[in-house]
Amino acid sequence: MRYTLVVQPEAEADVSVIFDHLEEITPGLGHRFLNALEELYQYIELFPSGFQKRRMEYRHGYLHRFPYRAAYVVEGDRIYVYQVIHMSRDVDPVFGP
Repeated sequence: MRYTLVVQPEAEADVSVIFDHLEEITPGLGHRFLNALEELYQYIELFPSGFQKRRMEYRHGYLHRFPYRAAYVVEGDRIYVYQVIHMSRDVDPVFGP
């Protein structure tokens, strides 16, 4: 089955804040983050069940080389990304621990 990844507006806002923060720290770091996030999104599209369910139907995908995770759910042939967050921050209780 071919899946379509849909990044929700709240996750896009998370990514924007993270990108700006990383670019302030080191120019170019935000772009490396976006590349790692794109790799994660591609992996999730190919293997939507590749990460363990956390709470109800939510799964957390982890970025390589960056301490961030993406909370997503698979519904039919669509994958919805709801949150991208730093590993040290508390995840919204809706998305699991």
